[in-house]
Parts: sequence; C-alpha cells; structure tokens
Amino acid sequence: MLFGKKKTAPKTESATARTGAGTNETNTGEGLDAAQSRDDATTSESNAADSAATGSAASDSATTGSATIDSAAVDAADLPALSGPRDFRELESKKGYLDFGALLIPAAKNQQVRLDIDQKTKRVVALTIMVEEATIQVQPFSAPKSGGTWNEVLQQIEESVIKQNGKVKQVDGRFGKELAARVPTTLKDGRKGWRVARFIGFEGPRWFLRGVVGGRGAIDASAARAVEELFSKIVVVRGDDPLPPRELLRLQPPEGAKRVVVPRNRAQRRDDSPSPNPAAAPVSDVS
Repeated sequence: MLFGKKKTAPKTESATARTGAGTNETNTGEGLDAAQSRDDATTSESNAADSAATGSAASDSATTGSATIDSAAVDAADLPALSGPRDFRELESKKGYLDFGALLIPAAKNQQVRLDIDQKTKRVVALTIMVEEATIQVQPFSAPKSGGTWNEVLQQIEESVIKQNGKVKQVDGRFGKELAARVPTTLKDGRKGWRVARFIGFEGPRWFLRGVVGGRGAIDASAARAVEELFSKIVVVRGDDPLPPRELLRLQPPEGAKRVVVPRNRAQRRDDSPSPNPAAAPVSDVS
C-alpha cells in the first residue's frame, strides 16, 4: 500500500532463479518464496503504477520489540566504500551474468533471484535477490543527465515513512547516502512489530538503481555484506531510447525460464496483512 493513502495493489506473481557455477535454472510461479525463508524472512508487494516513481515493491524484515533502525547502516559505513553498479557500455562480455533485460545480475552459488510480476500487465516490476539470510530488491529507472534523482527519492521515502508513524534516519553507507527505516505493523498473532528496511541507491549515466536491503541484512551489517557486494556488481542496460525521468526500465525473465508453483513462505503465512511499504513513497508528477 502507499504511505499517506490507501491503494489496492494488483495481484503479483513471482519467479526465482537459482544460480550457480555453470547453471542457469529459473523457476517461476505464483506466491513464490525465493528465500525458503526463516522467521525473519522478507515479504514483498509490487505495484507497477508506482514503480515509475520510487518503486513500490519492497523487501523488509518483520521484527518484534524495539528495532534499531540504523545499526546495520552505521556498521556498513565503517566498511570500505564500493564503486557501485556498472553501466553496460563498460562491460566487455555478458559471460557470467544472468540477463534480465535492463539488469545483468552476476551469477553466484547459493543465490536466488525472485521476479516480482504484475499479474495484470505480466510485466516484471522488480527483482529480489537472496544471498544467505539477506535480501536486496532492485529496480532500475531512467534518470536525467543532470542527476539528483536519488536525493529526491530519499526525501520522498523519508516523508512517506514519517506519515505512517514510522522512524527513519539518513546515514552515510557504502554507496553514499541511504535510509534506515522502520514502520509499525501488527503481526498475525496480534503482537506489535516493525517492518525494517534499508534503502540504497546509485546513479549512473541517465539511470539510477534503487535497492532495498531486507531480511537479516536490514539489521545486521555482516549479513548485508554479501548483497551489498552483489549490488555493486550489477550491470544496468539503459539503452538509447529517450525516456521520461523515473521510468522503470524493462525487466524480463532470462531465456529458458521454467514455470513452477511454489508455496508461500512462513513469514507470509504468519502475517497476511498489507505490508507497510517504505518503498511506496508518493511522488509528484513525473516530468
């Protein structure tokens, strides 16, 4: 749902790609759990209409008690800075990457990629990648040559979280400015809890890539390290077509993807209420 106003999100289906050395097997299905997750597994929702702005699909971690929203981000700032995702024009070969259209994801062992798909349009609106106990959801957008898009999005997300009685803190992370956020929620068993997420971003030539770190990665810097390293190695394929700012770049399943129905994860069964989604920030009209 959107922060600040209610909105019914379209039903989505998901897909996962299990990757490893010498393999490229992709599974797709409805209500998929890419994580085969633990109790702190992430949940996602997608809204293609909002994706053209800050992106509505988010990965977040459900916790109980008082969550510390910025510990992982602060710890991450103590690690060496990362150079960030690359532009396709810098790449010599696609070898070693999974091709999702606008994004090339480096293949690795014990890595799963979930495709969030709008069932109405059948469009892939986000990729959620799990490495061990952490996840990162990524969405590529067009951006003006002048830059500054990520700063605008950060401010909009921050305002949106506050409107939902959440807490947010802007910190310096491994990719520059990022947000550590939490919003209150009620779990299925009636306990009060929080949805916790870290929002990171990187601007390239006429594009920017938004990432939402979830699972253990939202609260544990050591757990987040693997997905941060992965984020830095993603390749963005912007293309040469003229696009309005913040237009979601086209994502698609890799060739040879196989469809299979997969049951939902335990976290989703535990809490079926709409997820307070820090990524679904309301924005002004796209220019």
